Amino acid sequence: MLCVKPDRPVDPIILAILREVDQLTGELALPYFVAGATARDILLTNVYGMNTGRATRDVDFAVAVESWQQFEAIKARLTADGRFNASKNTLQRLYYRISAEGPGYPLDIIPFRGVEQPRNTVAWPPEMKVLINVVGYEEALAAAMQVQVDGGLVVRVASLPGLAVLKLFAWLDRGDEDSKDAQDLVTLFRQYADAGNLDRLYGDEIGLLEAADYNLDLAGPRLLGRDVSTIAAPQTLGQLRSLFSEPTIADRLVTHMAKMMRGVDDPVIAAERLFEQFKVGLSGK
Repeated sequence: MLCVKPDRPVDPIILAILREVDQLTGELALPYFVAGATARDILLTNVYGMNTGRATRDVDFAVAVESWQQFEAIKARLTADGRFNASKNTLQRLYYRISAEGPGYPLDIIPFRGVEQPRNTVAWPPEMKVLINVVGYEEALAAAMQVQVDGGLVVRVASLPGLAVLKLFAWLDRGDEDSKDAQDLVTLFRQYADAGNLDRLYGDEIGLLEAADYNLDLAGPRLLGRDVSTIAAPQTLGQLRSLFSEPTIADRLVTHMAKMMRGVDDPVIAAERLFEQFKVGLSGK
């Protein structure tokens, strides 16, 4: 189990939301994991003491439900006592009430498993409009980490490899209109070596470090790619390898990543090197 550093506590508002949802999903016996920017920050900032460079503006919970009735029960229970308000426009969103004024702090509850349509998409009734691509969510759930975020509160958080899978597919869904997922991928690639993996790179994975000429900046994304290949289901892994073997898609991601690499002499080349190492690791090498 991982633990938050005493000098890097989780924001009290986020803690309050984590506590509420963890307790409720436990009572309903529904598996979940913390996803998105909150998962990134809990692991990289609160556990490993790193700076992620992008502020968290909401909390994402992915919950494995068997029906829309179970999902609606979660929303009904959370809003019953007035501590959460439901969004009028975004069906998966609630707001945690910080004060009597203002909308509150956003909480997105992302359902998957029993409500999925073909091709791993969630379509919202009654219009059945596609809401989100949930490829990789089952793998992220299986690989989620137990993290003690506060005294007595342990939550399941998407692992960094699991988060990388979700970010890759999220970028594929909205890459043309929003590059924040590419920014998160840059963060994961650059910080993975220092995120609890140095002992591995200088130990059991020394061969990988040697292949990267002992450059931790390159060994990190390569190890991340290998770890993704370990947790991803064959179909998911096949999709990733196929999609990113397409030069147009790969070049677009590298371009988006390069925009996030400020202070680098040639950001496009630097981004390409990181991504190429990740793809080598994704191939199992």
